[in-house]
Amino acid sequence: MEENILLKQLLRERKLKATSTRLEVLSVISGYNKAIPFSEIQNALHDFDRVTLYRTINSLMKSGIIHKASVGEKETFYAVCSSKCSSDSHTHKHIHFKCSNCKAVTCVQADSAINFAIPGHTINNFEIEATGICVACN
Repeated sequence: MEENILLKQLLRERKLKATSTRLEVLSVISGYNKAIPFSEIQNALHDFDRVTLYRTINSLMKSGIIHKASVGEKETFYAVCSSKCSSDSHTHKHIHFKCSNCKAVTCVQADSAINFAIPGHTINNFEIEATGICVACN
């Protein structure tokens, strides 16, 4: 119940109506303890048609509530954004780690700040995806 109130508040802060569809999708994504594959969202919300689900996910991404954590050959993973993200920009300065063994995708903070420069370019955002063996599989 309390989670539902927090999700409604988050949607309203981002200027989105707290519809039952958005609340259900956001509840499934935020309830997963790592990045969730689209197929898992679809399985959890099997009564939703595919178009509605895609539109809802896109509206949550545009508002800075969720982000794509990984796009693989067969699967796209989504995760909840930090409070620093907004409809104007996603601010992700973390690594998306994909386990080669269990296929889980997690958002991982690096031990130190990740900074780099490309001569003649201005970098507003970057994404890093690392693969290997996660702590649980190691």
